[in-house]
Amino acid sequence: MMMKKVSTTVTEYIVNEIKNEKYVIGSKLPSERELMEILGVGRSSVREALNTLVDMDVLEKRMGIGVFVKKIELNHLVDTFVASALMDTKVSSDLLDFRFMLEVEMAGKAAELASKQALQKMEQALMLHVEAIENNRPTIEPDTLFHRSIALATDNKVLLKVYDFISDLIYSFKLELLKVESKQNSLEYHQKIYSAIKSGEVELARKSMGEHLLDVTERYKKIKEMKLVRSSLKK
Repeated sequence: MMMKKVSTTVTEYIVNEIKNEKYVIGSKLPSERELMEILGVGRSSVREALNTLVDMDVLEKRMGIGVFVKKIELNHLVDTFVASALMDTKVSSDLLDFRFMLEVEMAGKAAELASKQALQKMEQALMLHVEAIENNRPTIEPDTLFHRSIALATDNKVLLKVYDFISDLIYSFKLELLKVESKQNSLEYHQKIYSAIKSGEVELARKSMGEHLLDVTERYKKIKEMKLVRSSLKK
């Protein structure tokens, strides 16, 4: 059985306290030292957990004041809770494998069935991606929109529901990937996928999506390696 990271335990504790309404929107969390004493953990684990929840837009840090609850929507907290746990177990790589199996075939099916309206949604997502790059903004939203537009293009309601569930689970992965992401590289993959789908080239659409997701997997591995290096430097 794989051991859970200490920071994940801290994250789960904070999320549960928010869900149980011990901390409401706008309320201040205990200090790092207080959380260390409550949970019997080190400062680095507390800081990692807090930073994770700040990245996920659940908490916000106010310089010189403390950390406050920013969002308390139940669905958001459930996704955060699950995604945080996934980040620290073998399930994370299994999830990426499943995404590969799902989206490669999804791209092929979209190349067969994509309507003019579905292609327009992909084009809109690509334009938003370009605008995000030009304005030096995160590309996570147009990235998600592009992949979902491919799911929509398959005209399969079950597939769309499965994709939406997986997409929610990997949201935290996407936040992590922003740290090592080549935004232009990601856009180029999307453009190749779109071109193949638009021209109805099923095998090329599958191949292009496969190459894109292999790149995502490699970047995820790079993040894990970076974390291991940082961890070893702290010892």
